[in-house]
Amino acid sequence: MTKSKRLVAFLVFPLLFLSGVIFVLFVGDIENSQNNRSGFAVNPTGRLTVDLQFGTINIETTDEDHINIAYTKKWKAKFRELRLKSGEWIKELPNDFEITTKSNDSDTQSDIRVEGKFKQWQEHWQDGLKWFTVDFHVTVPSQYNVTLKTASSGDIHVDNLMGTVSAEVLDGSLHLGEIQGEVWGKTDGSGDITLNGCQSRVNLTAAIGNIRAEMTTQPEHPWMLSTSESGEIEVALSTDIAVEIDAQTQGNISSDFSIQPHRYVKNRLKGKVNGGGPILKLRADVGEIRLRRK
Repeated sequence: MTKSKRLVAFLVFPLLFLSGVIFVLFVGDIENSQNNRSGFAVNPTGRLTVDLQFGTINIETTDEDHINIAYTKKWKAKFRELRLKSGEWIKELPNDFEITTKSNDSDTQSDIRVEGKFKQWQEHWQDGLKWFTVDFHVTVPSQYNVTLKTASSGDIHVDNLMGTVSAEVLDGSLHLGEIQGEVWGKTDGSGDITLNGCQSRVNLTAAIGNIRAEMTTQPEHPWMLSTSESGEIEVALSTDIAVEIDAQTQGNISSDFSIQPHRYVKNRLKGKVNGGGPILKLRADVGEIRLRRK
């Protein structure tokens, strides 16, 4: 190799290495991911309880009398976003969020309980939580009951369940598919609530967000939907649904249906749709209430 070529190599190779480092620092990701799976044979009359301090919960159903629990804890960020404490977050934060699963001692468990919480105070990790996710995916028997709660930064999804649902989110939204058992749902922050149908009793409360619900089959029990502040309520009813309406808000109330007798006094509308049935009680603060034809 000539002297000039050695000089070029001496200059070019370090530059190439440096450019690679710069690319990683400004474009590349850093990630720590942990996955876990477990399964239980269960009695379909039992209940699954998931109580998370942080994370998203997804519930799906199966025809088998079996529960499958899968979760992922992930810490991921761009290098350019990191601070000096990032090394601590990367190594310790996913490990600090502890997940435990408990069941009763019988051969076929009725009740399963899952808890997820930080061993240290959550505030200890506050600056690193924007890069942290916890995702729960659980498959339960179609005839089963669930109690679900996530305290921050997560939604709850439940689809096509024949059992009862009790769900609460602090800083996220609540999405409910067709549910045949009783439904109780609550959002404590700005998240919305959606319900695609329920044949049993319904009680939904949104602190700040909106409620969107569909009444696809004739209800057998009362429904109660309420929002505060500027949250809106919209209920879509099939044309043959028979209910008694009691709606009240400081905002507007609109309906695609003929309500008889039509009584509207002091921002409150009361009357019957298709001759009446179980009560559909709607309460908003200043948000609009809409009854639309599905």
